[in-house]
Amino acid sequence: MQLTQVITVIPTFFTQTGAIDFESIHKHINSQINNGIKDIVILGTTSEAPTLSVDERVQVASFVFNNFRNTANIIVGLGGNNTMEMINELERIQNYSHGIMISQPSYNKPSQEGIYQHFNLLISHTDKPVIIYNIPSRCGVNIEPSTIKRIHYDNINQVVAIKEASGNLEQVTQIIELCPQLLVYSGDDALSLPIMSVGGTGVISVVSNLIPFNVVKMLDEFKNGNLSASREMFYKMKSLVKDCFVETNPVPVKYMLSVMNSQPSLANVRLPLVQLSDESKSKIMSGFSHMINSSSST
Repeated sequence: MQLTQVITVIPTFFTQTGAIDFESIHKHINSQINNGIKDIVILGTTSEAPTLSVDERVQVASFVFNNFRNTANIIVGLGGNNTMEMINELERIQNYSHGIMISQPSYNKPSQEGIYQHFNLLISHTDKPVIIYNIPSRCGVNIEPSTIKRIHYDNINQVVAIKEASGNLEQVTQIIELCPQLLVYSGDDALSLPIMSVGGTGVISVVSNLIPFNVVKMLDEFKNGNLSASREMFYKMKSLVKDCFVETNPVPVKYMLSVMNSQPSLANVRLPLVQLSDESKSKIMSGFSHMINSSSST
């Protein structure tokens, strides 16, 4: 699994009755691939994975893998707070992936030793490449750099990358120093260039759902040494990134996709999330429309 700089986390779309809208998922992934995206994550936070049953998650993974396994790297997200249940799900879902992205347990707030053992046990039940997902804001506990080092070096042939969403640039530099072989991805679009500037690999992105071509080009310009062009693109999309998080992700990005595609159902979410408030719609629409209309595409 050779990963590129931009990995898009794909939303799960729903019909008006709340069923999974496989047709819209297919159309959206096709659009991503046509605009330069070669790696995607499904069943992540942006995918509303916690609101899907295990059977639904397996259905989504099998559908995406069977349709796109030859055109994109498909990384399946795995999260939860019951390690043994996660092992059962992993064994059902891993054959529909090129790699697995695993987050720390939510709600339990385990110690660093507990986090280490959680990851080690899960990794021992798969032969797929693994991406660590550190998301303390949703899980209530941070994976410390020393723990990341232990997980990485004890599984050196499998743990290939980390999605680092702590928002702490100092922590990112520590991870890069401790684990020079580990690919470090920003888990926050707003920190994509800052993290690359200290040695990171790229971004696992939400905003690339909206402007995939632009995000790919921005990081390509950076990689090729065109720093001023990359910075200019970064600042142009800064307000759009902010709009993606005006309410809980993925509510805003799904609303914006519904506007872009003139398909209101794309904005559908499952409880406990609700659709974007009128106040937030008004706040983001003028800037969003300008950004989309002025963006490049293939």
